[in-house]
Amino acid sequence: MNILVVEDNEPEQEIMKEAFKEARVEHDLLMVRDGIEALEFLGGKGAFTNAPEPDLIILDLNMPRKKGLEVLSDIKSDPRWGHIPVLVFSNSEFSGDICKCYALGGNAYLSKPVDFQGFIDLAQIIDMFWFKMVRYCSH
Repeated sequence: MNILVVEDNEPEQEIMKEAFKEARVEHDLLMVRDGIEALEFLGGKGAFTNAPEPDLIILDLNMPRKKGLEVLSDIKSDPRWGHIPVLVFSNSEFSGDICKCYALGGNAYLSKPVDFQGFIDLAQIIDMFWFKMVRYCSH
């Protein structure tokens, strides 16, 4: 399975890679740095012409160039990508952000863990729930 991680913070990208590895979650993590790159990836444009369609997207809320809410709106309003589950990943506990994510079609709003063990736990939960329990329609 392919998980597209949209995260501008490179240390957090590395932590996620290590946490998924430590958790023995063997999905491919595909990393992009911001919302513009995420949409290029999904559209197969530029450096991403041969990019696979992700099975799940983990989307940081606060990013440069194009904010997470804008990217979420673009993904969920596009019939090519609207079926892909999007997990919004943020430090924000502001209820307005959370409600807006769900209103735009986000599938879950997750608080970023505060330590490495939290990232490992999150990797295991994502794997168990999104790849072992949830069933998707096939296109």
